This record gives sequence, structure tokens and C-alpha cells, in this order.
Amino acid sequence: MPDHLPDCPCCGGALSPVDFAVRSTWPDPLLALAPEDRDATWGNEHLRIADGLGAFVRCLMPVRLTGGGTLEYSVWLRVPEPAVRHASEIWEAPEYAELRLEGTVANAVQPWTDLVGAPARAEVRDPEAIPYLAADEGTLVHRVLHEEWDRDDVLSRITYALPAPVRQRITTRWSLERSAGLELRRHEDRIYFSGPGRTVHLDPLGTPPESTPADVIRELTADAPRDRDGEQTETAGETHRYAFWRPALGDGRIVHNLHGFVAVPGDVLHVGLVFDDPADLPWAQHVWRSIRPEKG
Repeated sequence: MPDHLPDCPCCGGALSPVDFAVRSTWPDPLLALAPEDRDATWGNEHLRIADGLGAFVRCLMPVRLTGGGTLEYSVWLRVPEPAVRHASEIWEAPEYAELRLEGTVANAVQPWTDLVGAPARAEVRDPEAIPYLAADEGTLVHRVLHEEWDRDDVLSRITYALPAPVRQRITTRWSLERSAGLELRRHEDRIYFSGPGRTVHLDPLGTPPESTPADVIRELTADAPRDRDGEQTETAGETHRYAFWRPALGDGRIVHNLHGFVAVPGDVLHVGLVFDDPADLPWAQHVWRSIRPEKG
């Protein structure tokens, strides 16, 4: 069975299942440049100046999550160009410990939609680390830094594979558990999850209001292959679940599929789980059972 826990995308080291880090490689204004033009701007991984776009310093933005974990972003702060030049001159000197720069946030970070352009400052707290983001009381940045934020809401916005499961909202109607080690990907207006030896495809469907959840699933699976390794039906209140699993030929090799359906009055979600190792069947069943309807 493959190891589904990912390594850090920044350094390649092991990731903590509780404390996370997200690094913004560039200020958002520089993302409009071609890669070779970005690389040609003045600076390094912590300080940047781009003619016509601004001057920036990278800062740490730790966020407290429910459940006791933390998520430490690094975001760029737009500051006056002379301030960046001065920071470069003292970066390795004792004076760096007193560095303090006023500016505005230069990266969009979800779920805080108004963070770009929000006033903040860079303050050095550890002479061996890059500056930390700080802000005055009453500002958005101060709230982000000092309040506790819903773990699933924050982590589900991160697209790369995480070392711990997170409840992922798929639509306004459905959510499920996105397993550790699965990357969030998008195709057109749908999302799916993918990682070593595992893929989760999601297909939300509407249903006729007069049809019961069990009838809807029965109709959707009427033409499904009958040669199966197993199947399962579960009902709890108005929620009806059905799944079957079987091997199939994919990309010239045998893979294993679980097709799961979860229906409530007016809505049904189909989840297709593809896994290389047949021992991953309990994982696929767990993901199917983790699907739940949400309110709005």
C-alpha cells in the first residue's frame, strides 16, 4: 500500500498533521509577469522590487485553527521601495532585529476575501526568521491573526495534498472528507481529488422532486455492470446510500472502482473512487460514508 501522507511542498520534509504552513512564492502583482520577467526582478526569496509593480517584503502570518492547530502562511507586504532597499542592507546585521515596515498585504488568501490591500506591518520577532505580520486592533489583519478560524473552512481552500483529512465542501449541498494525501484539482466547474494510487471523482446531480432517494439511485444504477465484488445499501432518515465495487481495466492495467451514491429528496451525489491497491477498499467505503448533505 502506498504512503499517502505527502511531504512538504516547500522543503520536502515531513508534514505535521496538526500545524501547517503555506508559502506564497510571489506577490500577486508579479504573477502577471512571465516567469523569466519575474526572475529578472530585483531581490531574493524574501525581498522583491519590480518596476511599475511595487516593492515587497515576505512576512509570516500565523492563523489559529479550531481544534488547537495552526496554519502559518507567508504573505508579501507591499512597502515603499526605499524601505525594501534599507531592509536589504541590514538583513544580516544586528539592526535587523529592530526592523518595522508599514504597508499593505499583496497576496489574496482565502477565506479572507478582502485581505489584498489591507493595511498591516512587518515586525521582526526573531532575528533568525523573516518578519511577522502585525496590524492595529479593529483591522482585518488583526482579526485574522488573533481570532480562531474554522479548521475545515480554512484548510479546504488549500489545493495541495495535506497530511490530515479535512471536510471539503463540494457544492452548496454536499460535503465529504478529503483524505490525507489527496490534492484538490479542478476540471471546468467540478472538483476532484487525486494522490498516489487514489482518485476521487464527484458528480452532483439533481433529482425529480417526486422521486424518493432510493428510487433515484435504483434508476441511476439500473444499467450498471452486474459483475461486482460487493455492494452495500444504507439508510438513515431521509439519506439513502448505495455503493458497489469491482475491478476494471484502466490505462492498460487493472484498477479497483467503488461507485457510491448518496441521495436525499431533490439531490443525489455520485462519487467514483479509483484505487490501485484492493486493500484500499475500506478507505473508499469510508469516503463514500463520509458524504453528507449540508444546509445551503
